[in-house]
Amino acid sequence: MIIKMMETGPLMVNCYIVADEHTKEAAVFDPGGNDSEILKVLDGDGLKLKYIINTHTHWDHVGGNRGLQEATGAPIMTHWREAPELQSASSRAGMFGSSAESSEATDFIKEGDVIELGSITFSVIDLRGHSPAGLGFVFEGDLEINGKQEIRKLVICGDALFAGSIGRTDFPGGDMELLVKNIREKILTLPDDTLILPGHGPTTTVGQEKQSNPFVS
Repeated sequence: MIIKMMETGPLMVNCYIVADEHTKEAAVFDPGGNDSEILKVLDGDGLKLKYIINTHTHWDHVGGNRGLQEATGAPIMTHWREAPELQSASSRAGMFGSSAESSEATDFIKEGDVIELGSITFSVIDLRGHSPAGLGFVFEGDLEINGKQEIRKLVICGDALFAGSIGRTDFPGGDMELLVKNIREKILTLPDDTLILPGHGPTTTVGQEKQSNPFVS
């Protein structure tokens, strides 16, 4: 399993490329923009894009959806309650003096689903609270991170949880109490060495957040 991170779009969203090193099937999580650069990385490593996955559909996380789909034909996947906002990404970005391509979901996913990517499987968890139906994705296996082989769990969590903080809950559909509950029950119950890959900023671990995050510790 190969994992690569790129900062994409005007708000520097962490976009993650996850791929099976044997089959070369790949998924791209939260392409905030820079779709041409993402495609260069995929092509450079000989990867075939199988899924475009949005943890949630705030405009800064989805600007690269359309370009990736047009270039590869890969489906755009998110929760059905998040899907309508994809179609208004351009206008919402404009409200912030920025830009993003609108797109449309083609497949819906929810908590409890298990997604296959070559020999890799990962599970979908509910991380509502920052947005109406935000999702997280939990992986376990032989992971190649920054060129080093490690066996551990990891979770891609969008804007639910950051190193030392949590996502905003003052947007439509936000709910502070629900977000904290989901983080505590769905992420902080994972092993302490589980790597957390957030939507912005540096990576962290479950153990570190349990010990020092003032919102959930």
